Amino acid sequence: MFERLGIVTNIWAKEIENGARFDDLMVEFGGNGFRDMEVREGDYLRNSEFGDLIQKLEEAMLDYTDAEFKAICDAVWDSTITNEGFDSDKTKHSVLFKEIDGFARKAAGLTLSYAMSHSWLSKPNDIKADTQKIVSAKKLAYLLCPSRARLRLVDLDTEGEIDENAAISNLQRYASLLPEYPMIFAVENARQSATLTLRLAVAGGVKLTYDETNTYRADGTTLNPPEEFWGNVKMDDLTSVHFKQKTEARVLSEISEGYVDFKAIKQRLQSGDYTGDLLLENAPTIHSLADALNSREYLLGC
Repeated sequence: MFERLGIVTNIWAKEIENGARFDDLMVEFGGNGFRDMEVREGDYLRNSEFGDLIQKLEEAMLDYTDAEFKAICDAVWDSTITNEGFDSDKTKHSVLFKEIDGFARKAAGLTLSYAMSHSWLSKPNDIKADTQKIVSAKKLAYLLCPSRARLRLVDLDTEGEIDENAAISNLQRYASLLPEYPMIFAVENARQSATLTLRLAVAGGVKLTYDETNTYRADGTTLNPPEEFWGNVKMDDLTSVHFKQKTEARVLSEISEGYVDFKAIKQRLQSGDYTGDLLLENAPTIHSLADALNSREYLLGC
């Protein structure tokens, strides 16, 4: 199971801050067997050369209809598969899509998804702006991997009592946007319990990304007992499971002993015939590949 471990790209934050290129890290990790990659939004990403490319894309999207942009995304990846080269001159942004074509060729053989922080648990103050942000994110997620596009949201801002009806309404609205763009839409448990997040995801018609580490407080107590979550979840509800380890000190930069029982998670996933991806999300360091390789070896030993 763990031999197909992938990564969340925020593990590269320190290296990118030190000048490493996003696409170089992507190629290096892919060459070491980490084929599933979730491109995690954040300052580290926006400050990279790939972040500049994303910003240009977000601006360029406005110059195309939904159908036109989808057709460009499909053509970019079709040309990568056939090795014919994408004719960017047929677009309104030839230089930009020539860069995109180059990125797609480096990403050939990888499965890229997209994730961002978004306050989906709260009723938005401006529904139009909220909708446009999700539309833009969905288009970016589709561009990264038209054959298996996925967008994940994590709410790091909403505190206190949750308006469950508002949260479910948000998810249903988000899932209905851009129906012509095939996509897995997911949310992750963060500040709220995994059991609550699961219930809202199922009611909203979306998938769950599960991170058991997020259920543990610094003192080792939990927002909800893992057994409670596993007793309620169906494998079809899950699209991804994240792996990192936590102790009373911090989230670790390598998987090792701590609060999370990875052997128990593996047994639960295997007994349920889980088919989603497994993504490593260590704390960032300047040697993330070594940390990832050591973490994979630890998990393989579980």
